[in-house]
Amino acid sequence: MTTTILAAIGALTLILHTAVRLPAALAELLRAFLPVITTLAELRAALARGRRRRAS
Repeated sequence: MTTTILAAIGALTLILHTAVRLPAALAELLRAFLPVITTLAELRAALARGRRRRAS
């Protein structure tokens, strides 16, 4: 019984610690993907310009 309670408290502590760090980790992940997103947008625009030139 005591072991179960201590295990539950330990698990809850780990979950709360992770939940507190999660928003910062997600923000860092999004910041890391910004250059990729920008590059993909530029590639898409360049491909669209190339298609318009061929069409005319």
